[in-house]
Amino acid sequence: MSLQDENKKLKEKLQELQWIKDFQQDVIIEFERVTGKELSKELLPKHLSNEIQKKKKKLK
Repeated sequence: MSLQDENKKLKEKLQELQWIKDFQQDVIIEFERVTGKELSKELLPKHLSNEIQKKKKKLK
């Protein structure tokens, strides 16, 4: 496999993983909105919790 092909596959995989992460964060935000509990602050690592909080602010 050439280096270009490998780079292309890695970029595609990275985009796929980014989409999955964004989707999971959207699900967490919706769950917190419905339940009224902000569990992400308590249960997730700080950097992930901060990303979710930023995303929430953008949605408001």
